[in-house]
Amino acid sequence: MNRTAGSAARIVDANLNRAREGLRVAEEYARFALSDRGQAAALRALRRDLGAAAAELFKWNELTAARESSGDIGAAAPTSARPDEAAVARAALSRASEALRSVEEYGSLLAPAAAERFARLRFRLYNVEREVAAGPSARKRRLEGARLYVLLTAEFCRNGDVFETARRAAAGGADLFQYREKEMEDGEFLANARKLAALCADLGVLLIINDRPHVARLAGADGVHLGQGDLSAADAREILGPGRIVGRSTHEPAQARAAEAEGADYIGVGPVFETRTKEHRTAVGLEYVAFCQKEIAIPGFAIGSVNEQTVDQVLAAGARRIAVCTGVTMQDDVEAAARFFKQKLEVAEKA
Repeated sequence: MNRTAGSAARIVDANLNRAREGLRVAEEYARFALSDRGQAAALRALRRDLGAAAAELFKWNELTAARESSGDIGAAAPTSARPDEAAVARAALSRASEALRSVEEYGSLLAPAAAERFARLRFRLYNVEREVAAGPSARKRRLEGARLYVLLTAEFCRNGDVFETARRAAAGGADLFQYREKEMEDGEFLANARKLAALCADLGVLLIINDRPHVARLAGADGVHLGQGDLSAADAREILGPGRIVGRSTHEPAQARAAEAEGADYIGVGPVFETRTKEHRTAVGLEYVAFCQKEIAIPGFAIGSVNEQTVDQVLAAGARRIAVCTGVTMQDDVEAAARFFKQKLEVAEKA
């Protein structure tokens, strides 16, 4: 190994170690201080992908042969005192991003593909750094306070306009929306989702995308809702990045417990009654609503023909969050319909 290659290998080795250590420190903060499964999973995935990139691009024996820990003039540098755990995590992430930049630059002397590979990892880290530095996800705090969830599908909007329906429902008190178009192709769906995400940001409500985490990420939506046959919550977070919401449809106690265990942020509980939007599903009944309210810690939204005639039964079973489609979106006065359900929920909450 020539002198230039030896120096580059030494720099790359030191910075790979620095990056891995920084990511691990931040992961422990996300796991134990924030109890944020999404952020911890994103950091763990970064460490894994960093190790895979290093193994594929560099020769391990060349890196370790160049290592001179005892002669490192920076080895005795003191560690700065930090005021709290958050400051420790921020400093660790800063070190990791700086280290990745160094590996990107010097690693290209050893492997030309290193520059692009580690640049991608560095930009992923920037997104994680932003979320971790912000502390517990603002989106998830808003989810905790959400009560009225409205599903938006053009077919089930009286005027076919999901955007105007969203405006009116938000004015009536809707807390979050799910955009759901099963048959629409990705290109049109993404264009609509982007427009809807911008609208929801202006309205101050959350937007969840049904089934398609890649669209949720590209559109800048707040999260994704998954069915039982869709991706795992962990895989969806790999696509979405940390801090966004992952919901899961459930139809029985075992599914609800599994969704909670896998790290879903909320569950759909239903269909409580037979519904046009879930014609292939057998109604789960009010007993399942009561079970989820008592036994499942994450938020659960009762769904499935929750309307003016059935909402009192659903609330009596213990539900304090509901998801509504046609009961709001097909009504002559969408705003008044949303306000009706929101007031029902507020009364039940105080009871």
